[in-house]
Amino acid sequence: MAYFTIKKVVKNTKDRKTTTRYQVTVRDKQNGKVLFNKTKTFNVKSAATKWAKDLIHDIEHGVAQSENPLNQLTFGDLIRKYIDKVNQSNKPLGRTAEYSLLQVSKYRLSQTKLCELSSSHIIDFCYDRLSSSNRPQPQTVAMDISFIRTVLFHTKSMFAINIDDTPIIESYPTMKRLQLIARSNQRQRRLKENEYEFILEALIKYQSKSRTKIPYADLYEMSILTCLRVSELCQLEWKNLIPERSVIQVIDRKHPTQKQGNNMLLPLLGNGRALQIIEKQPKSGKYIFPYNPKSVATGFRRVVRNIGIEELRYHDLRREGCSRLIEKGFPLPHVAAVSGHKDLKVLHNIYVSIKPESLVALELTKNDQK
Repeated sequence: MAYFTIKKVVKNTKDRKTTTRYQVTVRDKQNGKVLFNKTKTFNVKSAATKWAKDLIHDIEHGVAQSENPLNQLTFGDLIRKYIDKVNQSNKPLGRTAEYSLLQVSKYRLSQTKLCELSSSHIIDFCYDRLSSSNRPQPQTVAMDISFIRTVLFHTKSMFAINIDDTPIIESYPTMKRLQLIARSNQRQRRLKENEYEFILEALIKYQSKSRTKIPYADLYEMSILTCLRVSELCQLEWKNLIPERSVIQVIDRKHPTQKQGNNMLLPLLGNGRALQIIEKQPKSGKYIFPYNPKSVATGFRRVVRNIGIEELRYHDLRREGCSRLIEKGFPLPHVAAVSGHKDLKVLHNIYVSIKPESLVALELTKNDQK
């Protein structure tokens, strides 16, 4: 049923005069859901009342329904509006979030009108996603659902569209019961015995025979020595290198909440090896490693697959680097100064995987020092 409310708005002007205006809101609700919402301000109360009554007449006769954004917009429209607005803020979307939302916009869910969006549409999206050509895991779908929920949660405050994340909340029990979503498995993959040298030799051979200019072997070593993500490694700039101190400033390191300004000085370890690798790169531009991170990871994956090494991802090199520092006796806070972790629990639980034999070697080293 459509209805209206009028609120008196009193303001003091710069010349100390008082002005009174009337803000009228027209709403149409059905079964507790707002189907129409429009607000307008008038200088005269009678004008506000007349506008509201005329609008209610139009609503009841089906004339004004097209003005309702819930009836006009699809979820795909909302995703595009959300991406554009957030990216204009001081805290733009991260690469993963934007990519995930753009993927969502390719599915049937994006064609659903906001006024019709329900938990059943969310369940259908999960099925569509899991049966798509690239066959994502339930863990990936769970991440998509999380980003969808964020969009819905902020829609009302960002766009004055009366919708929230209720469809997601209502669908969670079913998604979990049917195993359409799942928590990410904690990876423990580390380089096995002789794998480090085997991969290094294969990368050197690959880059010497292929047409690529990417120094895969150097990037491989640097990923382990610095614990940097490949995207961060490819963003290192010459101007931020301080060779006399064996450090380099890393700009905008990845952070769960802070997308910009998370800069830190990174020590170049490896008994000078990291600095040596950097200094031998050609100084032909702004970046030390001016390569596409995706191309680096793809080439690495191709080489690893060709030499028969299984279940090793490029990002596992970051864990390898963190774990090696721990095995050398570095305490967690010192390792975090390299890896960039703000939460030592995350560093310990996810990125550190200690080999038992390394503890034996560390004990022997300490005994020799006594």
